[in-house]
Amino acid sequence: MEAQKQMDFLRAPPSIGSVIKGGAPVTSMSYHRDGTHLFVTSQEDSKLRLVDCLKGTSDKPAIQCIREGVRLVEPTHHNQCVLFTGKGSKTQPLIQRNAIHYLSLYDNKIMRNFKGHAGEVTDLNMSPVDDTFLSSSTDRTVRLWNVQQAGCLAEMELPSTVDGAPHACFDSTGLVFGITAPMSAGSGHFIHLYDARNYSGGAFAELKLQQSNIEKAIHSKGVAPELAMVLSRSEWTSIKFDKSGKQLLVTGKKGLVMTLDGFDGTITNVFSNPSNTNGELSACFTPDDRTILTGNEDGSIHCWNAKNGNLLRKLEGHTNRVGCIAANPKYAQIASACSNTALWNW
Repeated sequence: MEAQKQMDFLRAPPSIGSVIKGGAPVTSMSYHRDGTHLFVTSQEDSKLRLVDCLKGTSDKPAIQCIREGVRLVEPTHHNQCVLFTGKGSKTQPLIQRNAIHYLSLYDNKIMRNFKGHAGEVTDLNMSPVDDTFLSSSTDRTVRLWNVQQAGCLAEMELPSTVDGAPHACFDSTGLVFGITAPMSAGSGHFIHLYDARNYSGGAFAELKLQQSNIEKAIHSKGVAPELAMVLSRSEWTSIKFDKSGKQLLVTGKKGLVMTLDGFDGTITNVFSNPSNTNGELSACFTPDDRTILTGNEDGSIHCWNAKNGNLLRKLEGHTNRVGCIAANPKYAQIASACSNTALWNW
């Protein structure tokens, strides 16, 4: 496996180099920025697994997180420390049940708990430049934290007309972060952009994406009018900036995947697979921003040209729905997961 080799999906597609067996559907998967470690979680069996990307193995036994539960994982700047969150125990108070945990995998020790959310945490996103991180929750709040201190640094004020769970992420420079949230009555979504160095001043850009515009964009891709309307009203499940900061990748339930202009919030592309209408799937940019990868319910992976929206390649290898997908930030490798995790190499 070569570092910085171009990920060519058209002429020389990747093949599966190794498979790490799992016992339950993977719910979260994220590479460390050094590209040598991949962190994988499965909520059903409360396991967190560390994968060696260079060897293609998971040599250490999975960490069992029975008391806390584990659904989401986010690497920190140390390659043996992660943030994770789960549903916790029903016997715990809500704030404890929805806490975020800072874990050292080296000695399997929780070094700090971050309490504040009263609802399930839907996003964890680490700043690429310092020790701050973002969390969003079904309690309709977005919080900013620092891994070095227990209390939250700030809670972002969202419009009173927000009607659902927000989502948040940093851009690749760590200078900007974005927050999206659904507007009332399914009329569209807010997109607010913040200066990470001056977040207390409020959003420097407040954008709105109307449901009618989403519906038109989806229909323009040849999707039937009835399905286009359903997709345009589906709940968003994640947002991600590309490396350049010029595009935002949005995923939603019922198979919604689209890109937005990172400056004005307009829809630039919709990536439609009519067979993905039942669940929440995963998508990501490749590090060069040229390709968007989407997992499918039939176990395949679609590789799309990020600029024109054309399908470049369909990769096959999984027997069940691909619920998580990620691209290695340093090496020519992608990872995909159903219950098993596959590492694809060039």
